[in-house]
Amino acid sequence: MNNIRKSLIDNWSLEHAGILLENREVYQPLNEQQFITSLGGLSNYINSLLLYDETNFLANGFEVDWRKFEWFQQNALLFLTSVNPDSLDIDWNSEASYSDNGIKNYLFSASQYETDLFVCPERADKILAERKNFSSSPLDKTLDKIDEKIKKENESVWYDNLQIGIENNFMFPSLTHYVLSQASSSEDLLTVIIQLKDSGKIKSLRNRIEEISSNTKTALKFQREVERMIKNQFGEPAKIDKPWSIKIPILFLTLTKSFSFDFFIRQQYLLFLKDIITCRTEANGLAKDVQRVFGKKILNL
Repeated sequence: MNNIRKSLIDNWSLEHAGILLENREVYQPLNEQQFITSLGGLSNYINSLLLYDETNFLANGFEVDWRKFEWFQQNALLFLTSVNPDSLDIDWNSEASYSDNGIKNYLFSASQYETDLFVCPERADKILAERKNFSSSPLDKTLDKIDEKIKKENESVWYDNLQIGIENNFMFPSLTHYVLSQASSSEDLLTVIIQLKDSGKIKSLRNRIEEISSNTKTALKFQREVERMIKNQFGEPAKIDKPWSIKIPILFLTLTKSFSFDFFIRQQYLLFLKDIITCRTEANGLAKDVQRVFGKKILNL
């Protein structure tokens, strides 16, 4: 429990993130496909930063492509660790490196540094066949299962516009969707990301779910609670656990106060997951968040 999770994010993803987070003047000229690609890089940045204790990038010369965004790099470097790859003896400017966009170099680097790897959309399709598995945590599993359950529930929705609207939310991972839902504009998006990282909220959630999932009874109770929240979003009435009672003696009187036994610990993780579920089940929620934050409407979203 509480093992340090490390990720390696490629400089191309960071460049995409910098384009969207620096200022509106940088990303406004992008066409739709370029914008979606940059969103993919931003998504990598969000997930590699928030789901991991340590996020690394390689100082292989290509970091200059995102460090040119001064405001972004000043803030990003608060939580990014620069790694000098010289000891790996890789020629990043060789013909072989350019022939596959540096994919083999990054796979080798992640293997040597024992990290999970995030690569930009331009590399993602080509790397899938060779990519090593991520070190999935119980939180990762929970978020994946939430998406699976929502997709299953969505199959029973009668109306095509709602079905498609919910399906479109899965263009990006749930944590990316959640972060976008919390921002009012691109100007405060990086602030939202940094505050989430600095607060330790996601790490606390990860640790709590890891603890819960280590016990059969608590794990299954937690699973049922999450499934209940999902069903509630699809119109099924919420079932409230029977409250526990505690007797508080005051002088010669005995007062009985009812309360939910799990109330306090639920606040720490279920409310966050409820927000995730709300994002994912709101038809066209992702499209609305993207348009609000970036002022851009994506036709296929």
